[in-house]
Amino acid sequence: MAAFTARQGEYLAFIHRYTQKFGVAPSFEDIGRHFGTTPPSVNNMIKTLCARGLLSRLPGVARSLRVTVPEWLLPESEFGGGRERSSARSDTAVPSTADVAVMAATVVLDAVMPHVAFDGPTAGLAAATAQAVHSSLRAAGASSEEAMEAGRRVSEEVALWVLRCRGVSARRKRLR
Repeated sequence: MAAFTARQGEYLAFIHRYTQKFGVAPSFEDIGRHFGTTPPSVNNMIKTLCARGLLSRLPGVARSLRVTVPEWLLPESEFGGGRERSSARSDTAVPSTADVAVMAATVVLDAVMPHVAFDGPTAGLAAATAQAVHSSLRAAGASSEEAMEAGRRVSEEVALWVLRCRGVSARRKRLR
């Protein structure tokens, strides 16, 4: 996993915690207001974070930012505290097997989902992806609980993609 600078960590933590609190990613204006920076500065930081694989977004879709770094690696932020960290886990701890599986599945989904047609049923995609992650983790020796949690997280990612892509598809149809 790529390391990030303190400032990049602040941006990632803000985006993550804003999304948790409001259920939608912050706009570039929200980010700029929070950090007291200009829109070009925010845009450059977002491009850098995406290029490093720390953040993903759907091109042309507002508020589609998604932090790809596990929450426990994010620094605390003044916007709101994250989960309490155990004193035994440091910021240099290795991600869990489930975190790695979810990150890998998310990267694959980021590459595949823009090419999936959403006119037909897509519930099977979420179920199949979640089952593949679950089975792979169990085969790798993860506990049933850890594998189920990773499968649930991946299923949520697929559901978010479907909603976002359907929104983009609907907008494109209206523009025609």
